[in-house]
Amino acid sequence: MIGIDEILKRRFLETIKSVQPAGRWKIVVVDSRSLKILSSACRMYDILEENVTLVENIEKQRQPYPNLEAIYILTPCIESASRLVDDFARKGGPMYAAAHVHFTSGLDNKVFEELTRKLRVSDVSNYIQSLKEMYVDFYIRESAVFSLNSHHHFAHLFGKESASSNRTSSAGKLEANLDDIAKQILSVCATVGENPLIRYHRPLDVKGTVNRNIPWHLAKLVQQELDNFCKLNPEFPPSRDPPLPRGTLIILDRTIDHLSPFLNEFTYQAMMTDLLNVEESPLGLKYSYEYVQEDGLTASKEIVLDEQDSVYTSIRHMHIANTTERLIESFNEFIAQNKGSGGSSKVRSLNDMKEVMANLPQFQEMKSKFNAHNLDTIGLTQQNLACGETPDGGSIKHIEEEMLPVLDDPYTSQYDKTRLLMLWIASSEGQVDEDKKQNLLAHARLDQEYKDAIDNLSLLGVQLSKSANKQGEKSKKEKKKQDSSQEVPFDLSRYVPVVKRVSEAHLKGTIDHSLFPLIRVAEPESKNQDTKTGKKQIPQLRVYHTKWHKKTGGSNAGPKPPSGPPIIIFVAGGITYSEIRSAYELAEAYDREVYIGSTHIITPNQFIDDLKSLDRPSLPAKSEVPAYAAAAATTTTPASTGKSLPPRTSSSQPASSKLNLKKW
Repeated sequence: MIGIDEILKRRFLETIKSVQPAGRWKIVVVDSRSLKILSSACRMYDILEENVTLVENIEKQRQPYPNLEAIYILTPCIESASRLVDDFARKGGPMYAAAHVHFTSGLDNKVFEELTRKLRVSDVSNYIQSLKEMYVDFYIRESAVFSLNSHHHFAHLFGKESASSNRTSSAGKLEANLDDIAKQILSVCATVGENPLIRYHRPLDVKGTVNRNIPWHLAKLVQQELDNFCKLNPEFPPSRDPPLPRGTLIILDRTIDHLSPFLNEFTYQAMMTDLLNVEESPLGLKYSYEYVQEDGLTASKEIVLDEQDSVYTSIRHMHIANTTERLIESFNEFIAQNKGSGGSSKVRSLNDMKEVMANLPQFQEMKSKFNAHNLDTIGLTQQNLACGETPDGGSIKHIEEEMLPVLDDPYTSQYDKTRLLMLWIASSEGQVDEDKKQNLLAHARLDQEYKDAIDNLSLLGVQLSKSANKQGEKSKKEKKKQDSSQEVPFDLSRYVPVVKRVSEAHLKGTIDHSLFPLIRVAEPESKNQDTKTGKKQIPQLRVYHTKWHKKTGGSNAGPKPPSGPPIIIFVAGGITYSEIRSAYELAEAYDREVYIGSTHIITPNQFIDDLKSLDRPSLPAKSEVPAYAAAAATTTTPASTGKSLPPRTSSSQPASSKLNLKKW
């Protein structure tokens, strides 16, 4: 099976490789947003290996290379399109010998018309050798994880404005945000080569809760995007070898599981992001720490944990109690493979690994945080609340009394107290006693901003029905059977995220279709094949290349094919690291390609911060591409030849356009 990171990497590298100038060498030009997308999939070394001399940012001043051709990978916005034209309308002559332009997603009519107008006015369209839409507008986080990198959507989707009584205005804003998300989901589907069936969460209407039906609205928009894409690209999706049925896109939103964001997760990756000052970047998780050198001086070091770090990828989803054993195994393997490293014998305990552990200070810091936060006590209470039972299966009694020592403790952070109170409220399923609530808040002594976060839980429109929120399977009997058969080795890790339960129910064929319907029932395979055969007879200007998804034979054979069609899980409003872990577990258990993504990845404290201001007006999203200011050095220059690109005949754009836009 192949990861989405490898698929996107191949797409970029094949795009760069496809440009073969006479002089061999070429330049890649990006903008701030497209650079992050490119960097999330490719390392600089990979790009330079394709006869690329430089990777430059179009927003910055650059040295002209009029003898080299340039591959532009740009965001489809007016700012980047204008800077592209400026590169070839310079008073001192063109910046490069030619431009091969690739936009990360589809150009809308407004941007396309402005680009063609500027090219026509400047008379430099002869320099544009090709202009294509790649549909790669998303970010890779891990081999099975993608992100839209749009944290701002949470406030726009779930804020007070979207639940406003002014239905017309709020619906328009909600639709605009969902439309942006749908276009990016199209990029994910296009990249993995799938025109999937779309399943979405249809929550029950419960009196007193907000129900925006976000998954339904988003599912419709994604279906429209896919339908339009397939019309323009009749050979999409590409065939698989061996053949597989259509995959499924499962669309959920953050209201599907209101417990996971607040739980302390005790796997290595989740604990790092929860307890340590870890920064998420296109390259991976960045972590900075200080250590004492041999000379006694303190120094700082920054490490990046990514897919290339085999030790990290082998332990990131392990329970923290098991990670030390895995590290000992890795250390012994290192000694065996590096005889000259000074290691004379295998280690058997952490004491033998003292020097190695000194280079992993995150363990030491996590241990201190674990003790400082009293997480063993807090974690057990959290799990009892989330699971509705004790580790031995008994009913939980006097849970409020169990919470009081944590809430009274002055050394327990306000974040931890807030998380515990939110879990208590959310797990009570609408049966919260107001007097008990006020008593617990009095013990917690929270600042007003944390109380606001608790109040704003109502804006998530949490569903209070167990059947809608807990499992998504057809009957309660099946739920009990599954729960009793699962092995739970740790009392602090009993809760199973709803995202995993829903996805697993889909894989097993036990999903409740009234709660998770398909937006469109699948057509018979024979009908699909006949339709596709008919379409192939019609010549099209828009062509979708699918080589990156084909597997080769011989010694370079690709990964083992999966046992069934892929699953793409999308959660609008953020995903947790426990939900990310679930995707890997499902992929391994069912031998399937499982990709999971969201608008962004959340940590518990960050989620609380987002809730604090959810009832306030949301700020407009900042553009990742800086505003455009016309370059002073540009001027209209005569074209060096009378050559122009073939006319673009697509009915969705003006017939007078000189650009032949191709889907790639």
